[in-house]
Amino acid sequence: MATKQKCTYWAKCYRKDKDHKKNFLHPEDEDGDTDTEIEDKEVKNSVKLKRQKTHELSVSEDMDVDVSRPTIKKLRSRTVSMEKPEPSTSTDEAGPSSAVDDDRPDCKYWEKCYRKEPNHIKQFRHPADGPPKKANRVKPENKIEDGDEKSVAGGFRLKRIGSHYTCTCIGWKVQKNAPNKRTCKHLREYLGDDFEKNRVGKLTADKKSRPEPSKYFSHINISLLLANKYNEKKDDPTNWWVSEKLDGVRAFWNGKCFYSRLGNPFYAPKWFTKDLPTDMHLDGELFGGRKKFQSTVSIVKTPECDQWKKIKYHVFDAPNLQKESFEKRMKAIKDYFDEVNPDYAIMCKQEKCTGKKHIDDELKRIIALGGEGLMIRQPGSQYERRRSNTLLKIKTFYDAEAVVIGYEPGKGRFHGKVGALRCKMANGKLFSVGSGLTDKDHNRPPKIGSIITYKFQEYTNSGTPRFPSYLGVRIDMDKPKDAVLPEIPKDDD
Repeated sequence: MATKQKCTYWAKCYRKDKDHKKNFLHPEDEDGDTDTEIEDKEVKNSVKLKRQKTHELSVSEDMDVDVSRPTIKKLRSRTVSMEKPEPSTSTDEAGPSSAVDDDRPDCKYWEKCYRKEPNHIKQFRHPADGPPKKANRVKPENKIEDGDEKSVAGGFRLKRIGSHYTCTCIGWKVQKNAPNKRTCKHLREYLGDDFEKNRVGKLTADKKSRPEPSKYFSHINISLLLANKYNEKKDDPTNWWVSEKLDGVRAFWNGKCFYSRLGNPFYAPKWFTKDLPTDMHLDGELFGGRKKFQSTVSIVKTPECDQWKKIKYHVFDAPNLQKESFEKRMKAIKDYFDEVNPDYAIMCKQEKCTGKKHIDDELKRIIALGGEGLMIRQPGSQYERRRSNTLLKIKTFYDAEAVVIGYEPGKGRFHGKVGALRCKMANGKLFSVGSGLTDKDHNRPPKIGSIITYKFQEYTNSGTPRFPSYLGVRIDMDKPKDAVLPEIPKDDD
């Protein structure tokens, strides 16, 4: 016994294993107690302590008890404060882990913790493991009170609920991990990188790992009201609603995102869509100005770029009110626009047609301004999600001549035949025309060197005809002739 090394924790030793008792000296060993006597004393003391009240107990070094027993240890944690033990020089001893080396999180109940299961004790630190780590926690650079919201640049809102932080930006929403493990650039900028790294473990929403825009919204199936062509001989436009046919990109707004007629999303910036309704669907045109179709297409195909400032959303219908008359749908749109006054959305101007002369005069005016044509709607009509005679389009085309210089192979049902004519304009520019060709034309196309007549809407930025359509061979001409388009007035108004 005399050769055993004294236990560092002495009377406060918590070790229960017999090998430790044999290898290290404890208070009961100095009194000359044998193993049998020690066990008898343990039983007597435990019975005696059970009869005493907790507040009457005090444990001291001269108390002849084994504090390693569960009953005494439980009481000691309530009545005695742990003294910091001296570091052990023996590899056989194992005391409580220090707060510095222990990477376990603090139990949120700390000294009030009532849980006894081993897994909980292993996963969380308690008072017996040393002082709490709370003093070392990183503080946010800007504080958000529980339940409060903060607005940041870009119109996004940060919110805190307990220990969870959320953001209304897409970067936060598209993350697949748990909400309490998400972050974004707005949270990092407001709360600080150190705080966010400590909170979520790693910065999962770095700019480099931001998803591609195509992942924000997927393709959807939509059906819109489509127009038929106006027939001057049989259609009477009197009392119909007349508006300008805008040469832009058709866009359906579903309360969250713009979609094309084919259901493909257009990713407009938040500042562009912030004033649009979330509970009403809109049908309209993303319009960048007359004769600016190509630039408009280029802009709307670029997600969230600053060039969207050149675009306005011209609204002409509300599809979700499809059972209502056109007049009631327009009133619902007008009421919203009067109340909100959106920065980047315009309600299309509608006026009553007084007759065919009114149509002719208005069409000439729009064409002179560089516009494409007119749209007329039947009064009292519902929104039909198909091509309908309640909506008619009126537009003019330009005619011109070109020389055939070659052919392009056909595809699909025209495989092995001529698909399009390769043509040369009078100014030397090359283009292809396939629209307007009949089955006979695909089988026996105009000869190379022949002059053809075609119609088109306008010239592209490169100077070639847009949407050319074949009309036929011009037998009274021996050279091509380009169309002369009117100049666009400086003031579009």
